[in-house]
Amino acid sequence: MATVAFTYGSTALSTYGKVTLINDYLDMPERRGENQVIPYRHGTVFAKKYFNERKMTFGMAVTAATATALETKFDTMRAKFAPLTEQVLSVTLESGDIRTANAIVDRPIEVDRKTNTLAFVVVEFTLANPIWRLSTAIADNTTVVDESPESMTVTNPGTVEERDPTILLTGSLQNVVITNTSITPNVILTYTGTIAVAHWVSIATATTGEYTAIDNHGVNVIGNVTHSGSSALMVFAVGDNVLSITTDAGPGAVKASFYAPYL
Repeated sequence: MATVAFTYGSTALSTYGKVTLINDYLDMPERRGENQVIPYRHGTVFAKKYFNERKMTFGMAVTAATATALETKFDTMRAKFAPLTEQVLSVTLESGDIRTANAIVDRPIEVDRKTNTLAFVVVEFTLANPIWRLSTAIADNTTVVDESPESMTVTNPGTVEERDPTILLTGSLQNVVITNTSITPNVILTYTGTIAVAHWVSIATATTGEYTAIDNHGVNVIGNVTHSGSSALMVFAVGDNVLSITTDAGPGAVKASFYAPYL
């Protein structure tokens, strides 16, 4: 791991000391949920599960020139970990790719002071959302919808399905139906209503987990959106996803955007 580096809240962890241990660096989060038990039958019945939050643990050796300097360094570290909200945990891989996730330090850092100028700590980050994200969005895949149905391909370069993409609908469009035919059962997103020329609606998932559909006037028109085939509005499996788009009016455009998800 010669060049793998982590930052938290835009500060390199190496600022505080030498990182001596990284658990979960190449692991994956645990799934939550249980298979269903049916009385008087052997075994269980499989139930679809989702990934739980994950923990990432870092061991660090903190050194300083003097005891006073060591105390100052710990003040700086505690100030970084003290905010009551999540901050961005970022990893730069050997390849140079940068992946990010929101994280927070919830547990004590278990200080083990060896000398006046040396201490070992264990920093545990909690990632409520266990999915890492590439730091740059996927390539622009805007597709002009000038016939119905129109075909569109969305590529997910990550290692896990994308469940929270942003779908941008640009008029002229009316009663748009987007079907991901690459997933069984098909995942279908429908916008019922008219989007005039040069107007748009951005369908996405808020940071609170709520689905939104914000138009160019800043109005949430999520009441016009329905979906089927998944609890998510739209899902993109790993690899290429072939979409079928129908509309009662055009030409308009559809764009899908997200930061590639990784375990």
